[in-house]
Amino acid sequence: MANIYKNKMFALSNTGANLIYTVPSDTRAICKTLQTTNEGANTVVTVSANNTITSYKAAIEEIVTNTAINMLKGPMILEESQTLSVSAGTANVISGILSILEINRNEQ
Repeated sequence: MANIYKNKMFALSNTGANLIYTVPSDTRAICKTLQTTNEGANTVVTVSANNTITSYKAAIEEIVTNTAINMLKGPMILEESQTLSVSAGTANVISGILSILEINRNEQ
């Protein structure tokens, strides 16, 4: 079993759901922070966790101009093959970093 620390950086170029992270099929993941920055007009940002069938909203925040916030108010556990997506009401203004601890079940 291995612990792997990762950062996934993103910049949203559209207002649709943007896939930020997919948990590997042999891994569980603990998402610690989702630091999100707005460099443009005020906009609403939505974070969704997705299994293979359904999308679940995990956070919704209005982020004002030139502000950074952590969208996750506590650790988020994602299981094998689940995904995390982010969408914003305004394109080309939201960017950020997702900090993750992956716990891989393979023997090293």
